[in-house]
Amino acid sequence: MPRLPQPYDGERLQTKGRPTEFSFWPTRRLRAHAKIQTKLFALEPWGIIEKSVNDWTQGSKKLEALACLRQAHDFYKVGTEPGIEAARPLALYYCYMNLAKVLCLSWGDEDSFNNAQHGIWERSQSLFEDDFLTVFPSPNRGKLQNFSEILEVLTGSGVQTQKDLRIAEILPQVLPGHRLWAHASEKQERFISIQDIQFWRNRGDQEIWLRIYVFADDLSRLSISHKRFLSDSGLENNFHEVESDASIDGRKLLCFEEIEVTKYQANHPADSLEELAHSLRENLWATVATVPPYRRYYAYLCPQPERGSLLPQLLSVYALTYYLGSVTRYRPQDYDDILAGKYGSRFQDFVTGQPAQFLYLLSSEIIRQDIAQPSII
Repeated sequence: MPRLPQPYDGERLQTKGRPTEFSFWPTRRLRAHAKIQTKLFALEPWGIIEKSVNDWTQGSKKLEALACLRQAHDFYKVGTEPGIEAARPLALYYCYMNLAKVLCLSWGDEDSFNNAQHGIWERSQSLFEDDFLTVFPSPNRGKLQNFSEILEVLTGSGVQTQKDLRIAEILPQVLPGHRLWAHASEKQERFISIQDIQFWRNRGDQEIWLRIYVFADDLSRLSISHKRFLSDSGLENNFHEVESDASIDGRKLLCFEEIEVTKYQANHPADSLEELAHSLRENLWATVATVPPYRRYYAYLCPQPERGSLLPQLLSVYALTYYLGSVTRYRPQDYDDILAGKYGSRFQDFVTGQPAQFLYLLSSEIIRQDIAQPSII
């Protein structure tokens, strides 16, 4: 086996004597240069979102965003109320849709979502595994399409052409409860835990880059090669494996380093951190925790035949919730059948355990800063 390349010479980036934590929003722009920002802690993020809307939007956009936020909050309370079962998916979908409109009104180009359409359509077949969703470009026949507009704000590009997404290929993309899917489908797990993501720099050359660390035994237990990890996670074009002697409690850590470094100017590496972090947004899934480090990141190993249905993390949750909400609304007996089927425990876990995760992750998108729930109440 050929030797791995050596990592770049450098040091881990620090802020005030501590390693700079990875985040999709590591900095906030202040006048000429960016400043490292920390996590926010909140028992509920609704007030933080409202403040962000008031700070960053104006006029009719602000009024519409605040109205959507109030509706999202009300639907969230209904969708998470103890004892609510049959209507839960429908309430949660309308919560997510309104919260996503707040995101689009805050950071998108559209001034209003009045009369916007869902932009996604459920098409039922004889078996759940064969059901699929059709998504549409925006605008379509003169009307905005919510799904495409959300995708554009999250990734910079909306739905380009009408396309179908298979429910059976969206279901494994949802991180919480993924092992229930693997057990029910008798398939291999697809999520690999990222032990650490680090910012590194070379002071002399004024260069900065990312390193991703993964436990070697997390790949070996699933018989996943290092090459397959890079290819199926979508990281292979920007990262390669380099020599690493790092370990934790005797567990070897593999190091995957960015192939190309990023130059920064005038001794201000923080100015380049957001660019680096955003380069990973479509390759990482996250969970929000109530204990340090408050965010855990994962790579999703998507089989090549299913890449056409691959969505950003938040939109996979959004799409699956739309599907269940549509079934609940139009064919409630089919929803009962789904819960009674082999994926029943997976869907039960999804509708009861996902709302808080979605709320905190999308709220962080809206305010562009990590929000976490404190561990002490």
